[in-house]
Amino acid sequence: MKNASLALNIILIIAVAFLYYKVYNGTQASAPAVAINGSGMPSNAIVFINSDTLLADYKFFNQLKDGLEKKQDSIDTYLKQQGKALEHEVQVYQSRGASMSPEERAKEEERLMGKQQGLMDLKQSMVEQLQNEESDMNDSIHSNLTRYLKEYNKDKNFLYILGYQRGSGILLANDSLDITREILDGLNK
Repeated sequence: MKNASLALNIILIIAVAFLYYKVYNGTQASAPAVAINGSGMPSNAIVFINSDTLLADYKFFNQLKDGLEKKQDSIDTYLKQQGKALEHEVQVYQSRGASMSPEERAKEEERLMGKQQGLMDLKQSMVEQLQNEESDMNDSIHSNLTRYLKEYNKDKNFLYILGYQRGSGILLANDSLDITREILDGLNK
């Protein structure tokens, strides 16, 4: 164990000495030339798209999102109506329950519980369907965006096109590398 630690320290000292020599030996390697594309930005640059702006102004996304929200609203309305109808049936049962025979009460309670379970199953089914549609929508948006960016980047030759949004891993980005508007204009056409 002690020999392993000693060997590791010797390797680290050699590595630091080598790096010190490379940095301070007086010869500077020239930086590779940067190719410039037509827009004045280096073709091998790393650029970014502001994801929040993209989603706010991307017409295709907003159309799909509006359709999904309308469907969710209609499902909510339908489920509320069904819930109110069931509540009304329960109130009618409670008002008539005293005059019913035990068999009739048991039968009515079973029917109401079955109806309540059916309503809960319907709600679960509709929520799952809505989640599947949202997932399909996100897949469609992603594939549409990726397809467009691949085509867009054929002439630009950017190394990376990053997505930037508040709270993401990118803490600061130079605004001159923001291509959001250019991408939005192309996508919305």
